[in-house]
Amino acid sequence: MKVLVTGSNGFIGKNLIAHLQEIDNLEIITYDKDDNFEKIKSNIDNIEFIFHLAGVNRPIDSKEFYEGNSDLTKQIVDLIKDKNIPLLITSSIQAIKDNDYGKSKKIAEDYVIDNLSKYYIYRLHNVFGKWCIPNYNSVVATFCYNISHDLEIRIDDPQASLELVYIDDVCEEFIKILNGYSPDEKVENYCYINPRYKVTLQYIVDKLEEFKKSMNSIYVPNTGNDFIKKLFATYVSYMELDKMTINATKNVDDRGAFIELVRTYENGQFSVSFSKPGIIRGNHYHHTKMERFMVIKGKAKISFKSIVNDDKYSFIVDDDEIKIVTIPVGYTHNIENIGDGEMILAIWCNELFDKNHPDTYFKEVK
Repeated sequence: MKVLVTGSNGFIGKNLIAHLQEIDNLEIITYDKDDNFEKIKSNIDNIEFIFHLAGVNRPIDSKEFYEGNSDLTKQIVDLIKDKNIPLLITSSIQAIKDNDYGKSKKIAEDYVIDNLSKYYIYRLHNVFGKWCIPNYNSVVATFCYNISHDLEIRIDDPQASLELVYIDDVCEEFIKILNGYSPDEKVENYCYINPRYKVTLQYIVDKLEEFKKSMNSIYVPNTGNDFIKKLFATYVSYMELDKMTINATKNVDDRGAFIELVRTYENGQFSVSFSKPGIIRGNHYHHTKMERFMVIKGKAKISFKSIVNDDKYSFIVDDDEIKIVTIPVGYTHNIENIGDGEMILAIWCNELFDKNHPDTYFKEVK
């Protein structure tokens, strides 16, 4: 199958092509501002679907809005209106506004509606994600780049809100359409991307500042929140590669070593310990703190006993079959390396360690 992608070197074009390249038996024909329109004409008889993403949004002269938005669209429509080729075109929520950009988009929309039967007009909200040019037309890209590079940002109205859609959600929706599915949301002749995130400029800046701090520590943001997950991925894409590493603190004693790897404010922390043969760790209990143990190298005996009765249990785990063992509260517990070599234990804990309130009380497992 051959598909045409116009605006192939743009923000959405680059991301869409990256997704399309993951599909087997698909040939992508690209068209961008430096190409001659003859490139489309010479391939049109073999093209089965068109993603028309090309457009102009920051020209030097306002007439370029019409040349890059409505005029190019008219050329493509005139070329395919008798060929039954589906056209997906990216427009904008600005198409309802009385400015040159909005008017040029509306002209393009109307020409598609009047001349084609198989079309999908996507009125996009503010799209954010990797590969968007900063200091151009995306405030998220600008904030991500400037904050990650220690540059000043400007906010005229911190409480101004905007609706955002994420680039991968855009691409996934477009590929669904390519595969014959219906738009997720369609109102009259216009399609829209979901989910949409309505946030203030100040909220975005606050989160990006948090991300910046987290990149210098073992703390990670709440990526269980869908928007934060996507915003964090976007922020990291603007960072310089030589700033992607931090040093973890390795605590070493006669038993082996212990390293905290990841801390979260919402879901506790993740650590790893290294124990020499014969070493027993633990012999303590917690009232609220809960842990999960995973022996990822070596062989160990895990034992625990209730602190109020004789309820007791122990079992053997090793790296032949990784088991995730939950340590219940109110049970003193330990873990012994019974193998011949080093035992590596991965540990999740439901809260961050606080030396002032450790919720850890010594009691041997007997």
